[in-house]
Amino acid sequence: MWFSVIIALMIPVSTVVMIPVSNNSAMSMTSTYDIAQWISDTASKKPVNLAFKPQNENEQCLSIAVVLFVLWQLGMILVLVFHIVCYALYARSLNKHNICANRKEIELLNNLLKRKNTLLLYKNPTVEIPILTGLFRPAVILPNKKYEDLRLRNILMHEITHMKRYDILVKRLLILVGAIHWFNPLVYFVRREINKACELACDESVIKKFNNIEMQQYGDTLITVAADSIKKMPLLTTMLEDKKNLKERLDAIMKQKQHSKRTVIAASVFLVIIVCAILGLNTLHRIESEQHYADNYPLPQDQKHIKEIELKNVLRNYDKKNIAEAYIFLSDLDDEITNAYITIICHEKNPSSEMQNEIKSLASENLELDIQNIYVDYIDFESFTSNERVSNEFFDYAK
Repeated sequence: MWFSVIIALMIPVSTVVMIPVSNNSAMSMTSTYDIAQWISDTASKKPVNLAFKPQNENEQCLSIAVVLFVLWQLGMILVLVFHIVCYALYARSLNKHNICANRKEIELLNNLLKRKNTLLLYKNPTVEIPILTGLFRPAVILPNKKYEDLRLRNILMHEITHMKRYDILVKRLLILVGAIHWFNPLVYFVRREINKACELACDESVIKKFNNIEMQQYGDTLITVAADSIKKMPLLTTMLEDKKNLKERLDAIMKQKQHSKRTVIAASVFLVIIVCAILGLNTLHRIESEQHYADNYPLPQDQKHIKEIELKNVLRNYDKKNIAEAYIFLSDLDDEITNAYITIICHEKNPSSEMQNEIKSLASENLELDIQNIYVDYIDFESFTSNERVSNEFFDYAK
């Protein structure tokens, strides 16, 4: 169950918000500069640099977001580099002092392993408790002292279980999660709980076929290991992560019960139900979010887009020789178009009053709007491609 939490935390963004952008024939305008820049770039073969560019709230928010993103990246890199350097130095120190275990200890390890020589065994005078290290070439490193056969067996079984359960990989994933969420104190709590769960699960796996006497002997081994001081490394797996958790682990060992197949199946079904419920709630949340986004635009965007294209074609066909381009922006409320903002790019500098009246009539008829709700602005093509004139005219138009 905790592993699903690790995977979720490894993805820093759970929902990607896509902002819909229409094509060049019609576009939602959010500011005077956006209107002028879009029309200028569309009508001209080369982009036009406008004279004015206001610093709006969106740009300020974007700047803050960029700064926060850079800080997050720097923090993640620093945390990762710190752990990698510390582990590399510690591993180098271990390799210098590693001593091959004796034949009897290696034979005991191979007897416990299903595949021989898949786990190396060393002794090291610099370590104080048994540890498991290495992802691709795992090795158990014991303190340079003699253990009783029973205790050594329990220690090796514990470390073999850690290897089979890929707990070293889990450790590395936890380091990555901690680096991604270095700013979140909750992640450190999650890491501690996962480490505790790993040890409890490992103990449970080791003692599942033990009788009461063997369980007590395994608990005595934990107490013996706990008597030694602990020098922890986050990328290593030790037999005892924290002395404070010893009592909990001993209680779990003595209360160990064999679960029936029916109990295991019931627990699995319950877990699947929980996962499905979470996924279902997430899907509902996304649907509600999409519905909320749609509520901000009562008229369906594709329907409004079609009306804009139709009106554009009608206006261009009205006078193909004089009208170079037509740009339309429709505003809506409660599923109804309320206003139409039209910009006509003409080859003539001063279009006739007859043409102006006819364009308003065509727009009114096409959109079923009152003429007073239709706003038309005319710009001659020469002025339109001039930076200064475009800026001033669009600024006055927006007012």
